[in-house]
Amino acid sequence: MAPTMPRRRCRMWKTHLPRETMRKRAAKGTNCMSTTRGLVRMARARAKQVGPLRKWWLSKSEQHFQAYTLMTLFFSALTLYCFIFLFFMDGVATLEQEGNEHLTPYVWLGLVGGSVALFLVAPEFFYFLGQKQVLEDILDLDSRPEVLRRRKDAEQAADLLGPKYQARLKGLYELLGIKVGKKYSMASLPPRGSPGDGAEPSPDEEE
Repeated sequence: MAPTMPRRRCRMWKTHLPRETMRKRAAKGTNCMSTTRGLVRMARARAKQVGPLRKWWLSKSEQHFQAYTLMTLFFSALTLYCFIFLFFMDGVATLEQEGNEHLTPYVWLGLVGGSVALFLVAPEFFYFLGQKQVLEDILDLDSRPEVLRRRKDAEQAADLLGPKYQARLKGLYELLGIKVGKKYSMASLPPRGSPGDGAEPSPDEEE
């Protein structure tokens, strides 16, 4: 028999870092994490700070829907008029003939500025409009279980639209015998009809 060769074992040498180096690296990592956490806390604190203009705007929550409606109508009319004036009414040539060519940049400013403003305002208007439609659909319900099922959506829409819509929702709760939350401390209004207007009397009530 052939002589067997002794197996060679390969030794894996592990390199160990000095303990002092490991401590320095751990301390460095801890300092980086602390710095990052501090920056995050500062950013959150600044985000929570509300400026005077924003604070005033938030205090007028019941007028947001009306404001977005008016701004959307205004900027839509402005953009449409400037577009038609420039490209269909030959407005630039007309201004030059009348000696008012210095007004041409203002027309372009109205077109560009109105388009940008409409791009910013229109999504908010349609969001409020959608919430108003949701609330109006719920206010037309006569089923107590269905109103309870959609209560969260109704209150979210009413809180967004303002006190008048909250009062109409409170009127629906009282009509259907639903417990009213403490946040609805205002006087109730008829659930159907425009907010602020009295409910139209039915033919039976008139008789």
